[in-house]
Parts: sequence; C-alpha cells; structure tokens
Amino acid sequence: MNKKVLSICVISILLAVVIFIKRKDIFNSKKVLRLSISSEVDSFDPSQAFNDDSLKVLSQVYEPLYQYNYLKRPYEVIPLLAQGMPTVSSNGLVYTVKIKNNIRYHNHPAFEGVRYVKAQDFLNQIKRLAFKPLKSTGRWIFSGRLEGFDSFSETVGDNPEKLFKVGLPGVEIVDDRTVKFKLIKPDNKLIFFLAMNFVVPVPMEIIKYYKNDLNSVMVGTGPFKLASWSVQDSINLVKFKHYRKDIYPSVGDRYAHTNNLLEDAQKEIPFLDEIKFKLVKDNDLRWKLFMDKKLDVIDIPKNLLSKAIYSVEKLKEDDIYVKHFPALSSRWLAFNMKNKKITKDIRRAISYAIEHDRYLEELYQNTNLKANSIYVPGIPGYDPSRTLPYKVNLEKAKALMAKAGYKNKKFKLTYSTRSSRQASILEANLIKKMLAEIGIEIDINVLEFREFLKKGRAGELDFFTDQWIYDYPDAENLIQLLVSKNHPGINKAAYSNEKVDRLYEQLTQSLDEETKKKVLFEIEQIVHEDLPWIKLTFESSYILHYGHIKNWRTSSVIRNYLKYIDVK
Repeated sequence: MNKKVLSICVISILLAVVIFIKRKDIFNSKKVLRLSISSEVDSFDPSQAFNDDSLKVLSQVYEPLYQYNYLKRPYEVIPLLAQGMPTVSSNGLVYTVKIKNNIRYHNHPAFEGVRYVKAQDFLNQIKRLAFKPLKSTGRWIFSGRLEGFDSFSETVGDNPEKLFKVGLPGVEIVDDRTVKFKLIKPDNKLIFFLAMNFVVPVPMEIIKYYKNDLNSVMVGTGPFKLASWSVQDSINLVKFKHYRKDIYPSVGDRYAHTNNLLEDAQKEIPFLDEIKFKLVKDNDLRWKLFMDKKLDVIDIPKNLLSKAIYSVEKLKEDDIYVKHFPALSSRWLAFNMKNKKITKDIRRAISYAIEHDRYLEELYQNTNLKANSIYVPGIPGYDPSRTLPYKVNLEKAKALMAKAGYKNKKFKLTYSTRSSRQASILEANLIKKMLAEIGIEIDINVLEFREFLKKGRAGELDFFTDQWIYDYPDAENLIQLLVSKNHPGINKAAYSNEKVDRLYEQLTQSLDEETKKKVLFEIEQIVHEDLPWIKLTFESSYILHYGHIKNWRTSSVIRNYLKYIDVK
C-alpha cells in the first residue's frame, strides 16, 4: 500500500470516528419531559397522598393491580400487575386475583439482591390503610367493605408491633402469586378500588427500613423511579432500566384515532428517560416558563385562558397546540351542617344570591360548564335535562335572610379558601361581593391546600368551596362525600341523612341500570332539599403543549399516563 492510499485510509477512518462520535451523541440524547406542579408534595406515602399533584407523581412510580385503558372512553379497567381480571365467587363476596410473575421493585439497600412482588406486599399496604396513626386518606375504600378491616383497625389501634402480627381475614394470601379479597357484602366497585394508588404493593423490607414512615421515599415497580426531591422546588424521576416489557395500547376510541394516538401501537414503553416536575405556584410564572420553553406542557391558567384561545394561530406558529379535555370533576359551595347558626333558610338565601353566570365569566372566562346536577357528565346517573332548584334571585334571598332573623343586621360567616393561590383569592372575593348584597359579611380565611384538607376533614370549616376529581367513573364515588360515616373525613360538610346513607349502601350492590338511575335521582332530590352543597360548575381542562410532545391525553382518573408520552 503506497503512502497516498494509506493517507486516504487514515483520513477516512478519522472521518468515520468523528461521524460516529457525533451520531453517538444523538443516539445518547435523553428524552426529558418537563412539567409543573402547583402545590407541594409533602408525602410520597401511598396511604397518604391524595391530591392531584401528588398522584401525578406517585402514579409513575407505584403500580396497583389494575389500570384504565389509556385510549378508550367510556373507561375500561384492564390488568396492570394482575395477570387478568379477578375471578368472582357466585355470591359476589370473594375476588381472586393472580399476580404476574417477575414484577421487579426498584433497587434499594433494604433488599438483599433483586426483589420481586409477592401477594403479601398487597396485604402489607392494606393493613397500613387501616392503621390509625397513619390517618390514611384511603381507608374509606375498605372500611365497611372488606371483611375484618374495621375490627383489625380497632384491635391494632396505634400499636406498631401489632400491625403486622394481627391477621386481616379479608385478605387471604393463597401463595406468592395469588391473593383473595373477601367482602362483607357484594360490592361492584372493588375493581375500581384495586386500580387506585392506595392499593399498591409495599414490601416489608421497606416498611422496616423506614420504620413505617414512607413520606420521603418511593420504592415501587413502575416505569420511573425517584431520583431527587426538593419539597420547595422540584421532583425528578428517571426511567427504571429493569422495568418489565410493556407495550403501548393498540385499541382506542374515536378521539384516539382522529388525533393519531395509535401511531405507537405495540411499541415498548416507557419512551421517556426522565421526568422533571417543577413546583410553580404562580400562574403568570408558569405561563412565562412555558413560553420560554422551560416547560413542555401546562394546564392553561384560568386567568390566561381567553388569551390562549384567541391566540391559536400565533401559538401554532410557535409549534404550540391547545387541547381541551372534559374532566370528571365538579365544584360547589359547601356548609358545615353541624354549625347550627347556618340554618337552612340562610343556606337557601345564599343559593339564591350566587350569580352562576358571573361566577363562570369572571373566574373561568366561560370555559367551564354551569352545573345542572350533583353528578357530572360522563358517568351513569347524569341527566342533561336536569336543573338545579336555585338560581339568582336577590329579593327571595333577602326575604329568607329576614325570615332567619337578619333583616336589619349583618350575618357574619367565615369562608375558607382551598389554597393561597391567586385564583382562590379571586374566588373568595367574588363570593364575598355577591353575599354582601343580601347582608352577609364574609371573613376570608386564607389556607394552603394541605391545611384546607386537614381542617376540612376534621370538620373545622364553616363555609368553603369544595371540588371533587372522581377517583373512578361512578356516581357512588361522589355520594360517599355525603355519607354520615365519612365524617370526620372526606364528608367535609358533616352532612348526615339516614335515607341517603341507606340509598348509598344500595348503590354498592350490583344494581341493574334502571334501578341505579332511580336511586341516584332520589339521592339528588334529597341533597337539593337539605342543601349541604350549592353546585357551581363542571370542570374542563385546557392544556398547551409543544409539537415535540406526542400521545398526550389528559384524564382525571388515569394517572399513570406519562409512560405513554414521547418526546420527538
């Protein structure tokens, strides 16, 4: 080989090396999704976390037995950690679930080598839900339903030594891959509960390692694991490299087909390498971060919604897309029914003083729907022809205030906000203005969201706006907020009506659709008469995302959706 040929060969090799190095950088580029949360996640414990931001994070790390098909509506429950759907006994009392083989936990020093999911791990977590010192927000899903759950809670009390020594008859471990759930009475909602983040496997090694305090740790089986966390700043998740083989769904509804959400069908998930959650409480700052391309997706702040909608063409120029999704969520004003000063006449007066159209226009720029029922569109029991028994009528409201003894004097009432965010303050001031028209003087008590939840569930709030994002697509999920046994707890209004309690129990049974509709209608009529709530709106979700984000579809009940998202 002469020198000229050798030189050409050397140059060619060098060029090839340079190209390879450059291509390697491309191939090694990480797929990172940058999102925001609006409130602190102060606990990662799956027995505690229950607000939207917490579940948005936890659902990418922890996995329950079941999940919802990402691309289908009406919602369809499908297996996640379970091998298939449960086998149900003829009397409807026993659900037998087989667990998939080789479901691996994220690596942790508490484990001696690789640790796989066992049926016992689900029993551990269910016991934790019953353990009184944890004050679990999820105990309601098994209380009064699972055999021995409530008596187990009483027997164990606050004694941690008894927690895992005392048996729980409602959960039978057949073998490492089989678990039986035994109910007190038939309950057709169990499948929904087994798809919730409350019922995830928690290994005993982790419980012992952290002395049952899981507030600052997440060790799950999901496609992402916790990399770092700063309460006041950010949460970073990274892809779990040992995640089992899972694939993107291949079946979807009309929306999925028309919005090209099936292009990745049968591809292995997750697509992302990293998810970065940034804590951003201020709406204007969140908007700025998005427009500066420091966030990839945002829920459009309500005060900026009209600006976004009327700037669609400009947004498209910047490769930004506006998408709207209906939410299984509603909002209402609530009263503390144990406060005897807030009589029925006063509650009725307030219901006639609330200007729904003004509320929708000033706070939501008419992007939410005016509520016409206690139930939301999209679930059995909702009827679009229904109307609320109250509409703005100031003369009628004043007459009711006079009847209550406040014709020539002010009635003072404390209204507590759901957060310290600007939107909550605007809402409080608007309600204050409306009620001033009928002689009600409102004192605004500004709370952070976690304080609002704590005080609300303890029955310490007198007048407040409440909201419910459905945990599963069934009206019973909402009605539980009106059941006597759930106060103290999620029944923040301290509402109690024996007939509603009985009708609620009927709903937990397997009713035919027509009977169920009648029961739901009867409950609604009673609630309208007693007036613990004044319904306001049905929520909608508007989001913006950049063009490089693929497969985005928002849902209030599907929380583990980030494994389906891709960054191009």
